[in-house]
Amino acid sequence: MAYQFVHIETYSRKPRKVKGTKDQWNCARQVFEEAQRNPDFSSHVVNPRAPLPVLSQGAMDAGDLQALHDRRCSEIRETVTAKPGKIYSRSLRSDAPTLYTEIHSHPMASKDFLADRAKHKKEIVRWADLVVRDFRKRMPKGVAFAGVIHLDEAHVHMHILAVNADDPRLDANKLHAGKAAAAEYRAAHEKPQTLSSLPKPELLPKPKKPKKPRPSKNRVTQKKNMAKHEMALAEWQAACAKVEAANARKLEEWSVENGRHLHAARKNRPGKNPEKAAFAAAMKDFQDRYYEAVGRPCGLLRKGPGHERLTTKQYAARKAGAKARAQERVANLRFETRLEVREQALEARESRIAAEENSLKKKEAEVTARDETVSSREREVEAREISLVQKAGQVAQREAQLAEREAAFKLREEKAEAAWARAEALNLGLELIRSDQLRWVTDEKGGGGKLVYGPRDAAERPLPLEMHARLEPAMSLLEILLKIIAEIIEDALHERRMEIARDAEAVAECRRQLDLREDPVLTGILQRGTQDQRFDF
Repeated sequence: MAYQFVHIETYSRKPRKVKGTKDQWNCARQVFEEAQRNPDFSSHVVNPRAPLPVLSQGAMDAGDLQALHDRRCSEIRETVTAKPGKIYSRSLRSDAPTLYTEIHSHPMASKDFLADRAKHKKEIVRWADLVVRDFRKRMPKGVAFAGVIHLDEAHVHMHILAVNADDPRLDANKLHAGKAAAAEYRAAHEKPQTLSSLPKPELLPKPKKPKKPRPSKNRVTQKKNMAKHEMALAEWQAACAKVEAANARKLEEWSVENGRHLHAARKNRPGKNPEKAAFAAAMKDFQDRYYEAVGRPCGLLRKGPGHERLTTKQYAARKAGAKARAQERVANLRFETRLEVREQALEARESRIAAEENSLKKKEAEVTARDETVSSREREVEAREISLVQKAGQVAQREAQLAEREAAFKLREEKAEAAWARAEALNLGLELIRSDQLRWVTDEKGGGGKLVYGPRDAAERPLPLEMHARLEPAMSLLEILLKIIAEIIEDALHERRMEIARDAEAVAECRRQLDLREDPVLTGILQRGTQDQRFDF
C-alpha cells in the first residue's frame, strides 16, 4: 500500500448498526474504548498492544476527552417546541452525533516498524506530525481532540477523536466535510422530492387480555378463579405470540418488496441526488486537500492502482516518482517548518496575550459583580435589620398580649377552681342538710348562733375539722341557708304553737260550758302569760 488512506465518521451515544453487517453496532463509547484498547472492545485484534498517545499540537489524553464528552452530554439541555406550540426543555437526544473521528493509515506494516523502530521512527513521526497539523488547520476553534497510534493491526494507523466543545449541541456533523456540505445545500435549497415507499401491510390486532377475577372471601373459590385466570392468560400469551409472528412475517415480506421497489425507483429517477452530489464533491475536495497537506509530502499517491488500472511496472514507477518528490519536498519543508514554528510561536503568544486580556476582563467583571453583590447584600442586611426590629416589636407586643391572656386564663382557672370547690362544698352541705346532719342553732340570747353537726335528737357536736375544711369554700352560703331554714322552721313552729293555744282555749271553754272538771294540762298551758310563752319550756 503506497497510497493515502483517511476515513472520517461521526458517532452518537446510541448504538447504530454498521451498514453491510448483521451484528456490528457502533457508538461513541465503543469508539473511545476501542481506541484505548479496552479488552472488552478489542476482540477483533489478535494481540492487542497499548496505543501510543499523540500529545502534540494541543491534543488531550483519550480518557480525559471521553470524560469531557460524557460530562458535556449529560449537562446539555435543549429547548424544543412541540406541534401544538408547547415549549419544553429536555436533555440531548441519545442519537445526536457528538463524536467526530478520523482514521489515518500509513503504508508501512506494523510488523516492519516494530522490527526496526530506530529506522522507521523518523518517517512515522513526520507523517503523524503532518496529520495532526492538517487536522488543526481544518478544524474550527474550540475543538477538543485526542490522538492515538495503533501498532497491533496490519498497518500503522492513527485515530483522531474530536468533540465540538464550543457548539451548544456538540454537533459533530459540523466537523465532517461531506455532511457539512450536504447541510449547507439543504439550507440553501428546497427539500428534494423523496422516494415514496410501498404502503405498510395491515397488522393483525392482538386479542384482549383477560381480566383478573375479583377477590373472593372463599379461599377455594379464589384458588379456582386464579387457576382459570392463569390458564386464560397462558392462552392469551400464546395467541399474542402467534399474532406477533404473523405480523413479523408480513413486515419482513413488506421490507423485501419495499427494498426492491425503492431500488427500481432510484434507477429510474432522473439525475443524481443533489445532496449526495454535494457530499461527494466535498469529500473529493477533502481528499485532494489531504493529499497536498499529508500525502504528497510523505510520498503517498492520491489514488490507488485499481482506480487508473495501472500495470505493476507503471504503479512501481509512480511510487518511485512520488518517493523522489517527497524527498525533494522534505528539504523544502524544513524551511517551511521553521517558519511554521515561528508562526505558531507568534500565534501562541498572541493567544496567550488575548487569554490574559480576557482573564483581566473577567476579573474586572467579577470585581464589578462582587461589588454589586456586596451592595445588594448590604441592602438586604439593612432591610433584614429593619424587618427584625419590626418583628421584635411585634414579638414583644405578642408576648405582652400572651402574658395578659395567661394572667386572664390563670384568673379564670382560679375562679373556676374556686367555683368548683364552692359547688362541691355546697353539694356536700346540701347532702348533710338533707340527711339532718348539719343544722344551725341560735344561742339563748338570740344574737347569733353556730353550726352543729349531728341529728336534732342527738347531743350538739361541733363541726369536725376535716368536714369544716371541706365546707369552708361555701361556709358563708351554707350559714345563710341554714339560718333561713332555721327561721322558716321557727316560724312554722310558732304558727303551730299558736294554733295549739287557740285550740286549748276553745277546749277549755267547752269544758267550762259543759261543767267538766278542768284538765291540768290545759290549765298549765292557759296559765302562761302570752300565747308565745305557753310553749316555752
